[in-house]
Amino acid sequence: MQNSRPYILTYVVFVGLLALASIAVSIRLRPARHSHVTLAAAVLPALLMLASFYSLVIHLHYYLGGWPIGIGDNGFPRALIIHEIICVNFLIILVLGTIFVWPVIYVLCAAIRRWRVCLYYLGVYALSFLLCSGAMLLAPRPFWDWGLD
Repeated sequence: MQNSRPYILTYVVFVGLLALASIAVSIRLRPARHSHVTLAAAVLPALLMLASFYSLVIHLHYYLGGWPIGIGDNGFPRALIIHEIICVNFLIILVLGTIFVWPVIYVLCAAIRRWRVCLYYLGVYALSFLLCSGAMLLAPRPFWDWGLD
């Protein structure tokens, strides 16, 4: 496992650079008439990630009347544990999909001339994902201390 970290980090950096490049390309290749439905579909996963994350933050703080002081979720009500599991699993699926599936789709769309119109929407997705991921970092420090334990 120790040896796999540099490869994973290299891949994540590659995907991040590809995302930034796709944002630049998407601005340049913006179609004259774009679909509002497709645009909303490109932004929706990142917004759902952000909404589920902050709903967990609010739910946790409201139920406990403050931030948790212990590690884990011992003593939490079943609804809060289910909320946590749903939020964490959705976040994991979205992050892994963005890291491993999104680049493949982007390269395919760039390689196939007919699919190049999708590059704009993939760039919008990448931009919304990066912005929402950054907004998640604004959560209170005590929540992060509990969540990363």
